Amino acid sequence: EMGLHIIAWNIDTDDWRSSTDATKMADNIMKNLADGAIILMHIGSNPEDGTTLDADALPGIIKEIKTAGYSLATLDQILAG
Repeated sequence: EMGLHIIAWNIDTDDWRSSTDATKMADNIMKNLADGAIILMHIGSNPEDGTTLDADALPGIIKEIKTAGYSLATLDQILAG
């Protein structure tokens, strides 16, 4: 009734693990990438050490996704059909 949707992700970058680095994140995304994938990323800074791993890795990840022949869309675009 309120027009709300439940959206679940299916690829976790594991950015919350302190041992994760940009290469591991990209590898995890690419090995699990498929049509319709929703990638969970936290584009902010780690409150413990101030790092911005996801934000720093995002341009390279976008390039890899596009090179693999996929396109990107926002949730608004997906829900609009």
